[in-house]
Amino acid sequence: MKTIIGLLLTFSFFASSIAQELTLVKNRKSNFTIIIPEQPTVEEIQGAKVLQHYLYKISGAKLPVKQDRGLPGNNEILVGKVSRPETAKLPYDQMGKDGLYIGNNGKQLILTGGPKKGVEYAVYTFLEQYLGCKKYTSTFEVIPEKKTIKIPAIDDLQVPDFSFREVFYNDAYDPKFMDWHKLHSHTERGNIPAEWGYWVHTFHNFLNPEEYGESHPEYFSFYEGKRHPGMVPSWDGKSVQPESQLCLTNPDVLEIVCENLQKAIDNKPEALYWSVSQNDNVNYCQCEHCAALDAKFAAFAPEEKMYATHGGQYPALGMGSMLSFVNKVAERFPDKIISTLAYQYTRVPPKDIVPRENVNIMLCSIESTRNEPMETGDPDFSNDLKGWGQITDNILIWDYNIQFANLLAPFPNLRTLQPNISFLRDNNVSAVFAQGNIQSGGESAEIRAYLLSKLLWNPDLNADQEMDGFFNAYYGKAAPFVKEYIDLLHDNNQGFTGRKMSIFGSPKQEKDSFLNPELLAKYNVLFDKAEKAVRKHPEQLSRVKSARLPVSFAMLEITKEQNGNNWETYLDGDQQKVKLPEEVSKLLYDFYYQCMDTEVSRLSEWHTTPKEYLEGYQLSIVNY
Repeated sequence: MKTIIGLLLTFSFFASSIAQELTLVKNRKSNFTIIIPEQPTVEEIQGAKVLQHYLYKISGAKLPVKQDRGLPGNNEILVGKVSRPETAKLPYDQMGKDGLYIGNNGKQLILTGGPKKGVEYAVYTFLEQYLGCKKYTSTFEVIPEKKTIKIPAIDDLQVPDFSFREVFYNDAYDPKFMDWHKLHSHTERGNIPAEWGYWVHTFHNFLNPEEYGESHPEYFSFYEGKRHPGMVPSWDGKSVQPESQLCLTNPDVLEIVCENLQKAIDNKPEALYWSVSQNDNVNYCQCEHCAALDAKFAAFAPEEKMYATHGGQYPALGMGSMLSFVNKVAERFPDKIISTLAYQYTRVPPKDIVPRENVNIMLCSIESTRNEPMETGDPDFSNDLKGWGQITDNILIWDYNIQFANLLAPFPNLRTLQPNISFLRDNNVSAVFAQGNIQSGGESAEIRAYLLSKLLWNPDLNADQEMDGFFNAYYGKAAPFVKEYIDLLHDNNQGFTGRKMSIFGSPKQEKDSFLNPELLAKYNVLFDKAEKAVRKHPEQLSRVKSARLPVSFAMLEITKEQNGNNWETYLDGDQQKVKLPEEVSKLLYDFYYQCMDTEVSRLSEWHTTPKEYLEGYQLSIVNY
């Protein structure tokens, strides 16, 4: 975050009273009025009402909200672009769309900002930074009680480092949470209209194999001696998806894509960003013409770099044919931003070709390890990011922050979040999509969503202080034990040369590291103490039990792998089931009940409800 303190000290009206504090409320009473412009925007009205609401909750004083009538008075809180000499000279040009300004000149409190949500962001920032309010989750906030509210001299201009900040967590899409933490959405979540028309993997939207595959196979990838215009089963097992990509040097493909993109834009003209990007596979076209472009602009020889994810390995082909094609599309639509993926085989930046000014590069870190910061833990990705940063500043990073195959598995990556986001900021990244768990529940969901939200606005905040504050408020007297568990997890997840904690991993892969028997025993001792500490506080006890779910899940997974073949079996109808040992069945049933009680929806991305896990675990052959 670009924070500028003292920017306005040269203004004579401000400097004369800069040292004065302002008493907004005294003994639960206030003679201040919240002033909004004569013709206020929705954001200015919303900001004023939010301020009024929280000042009342803090102090019991309800300040009136009035529209400006052109007669400046005493004791004013100016929300938005109110017509005053004090606001006329503010640097709105520096605020961008959603930067903010908070000022106390000894006479007035000024809360304003950019034309999008800057005014609201100024109000929420004032409440948090200067009055001590916190919104930790969509349903849990901390509001201090004060009979008197005094604020110091303030001259605070904040401009975010990232123009787009999305945290892909179920709870983070609550509209109030989004506004408080200044978040965006590429869809219609929250109160901000989405600027995205299409998001990712869109080739099939513009040129569908089901429509053109039979009549025009030449529109699709050539490899293994033939064209591949077909469809294959999707990862969810319920639908189909293209088996390949488009032939990007076929002139008809360009015309059809642009024609269908225009139709999509006509249906949603307000959208600024339109993704023209590869399907979700690595079956790129290797025809003579596409291969020639890929070779011409390749920064590396074929197979000099090999990347691996989703259980496969592929050469880092580069962006020759892809960027050539996307640049041509962008030329046709100069008033739109055309986004394309630098993902898997297209991740490596090219040489001798650069993105057009209205091309956005969506660079994905899917291959990176999660037990170390990406800069040191994944030098290949770091170098690719630095390379892209040298040829464009229109970069959106798609980063991955959870274990998708096992959403409740312990996944100690909290210490990597800040260095990763700071690294992105320092290398010309302009936007971040932080992918978390869109399902309800999940391992460390609350603290990870909160911390990501805070860091995307201010990568330089004190992350340890924020985590301590969260744990103390959220877990009460159990906080020291939960924090010790988190520290133990992380202490035993770093410093392993060559070891990779993958977003597609499982607890069984970590049974010799941070999930070894000795550590699991220590985790359980800590959670026993945590539960005892808050046994008389049902809400905090439920939170502690939810925080314990990952330990129980890890024990269940590791126990079945190690001992399941020795458990006695029996036939139940046409299903062969196991007779679980008593201690295992108790752990399983408690795990299932806590998942249901706290509305955990899935145990893996889009798959496996708690009920399905319970039923599958009792089968002699696991089929979930």
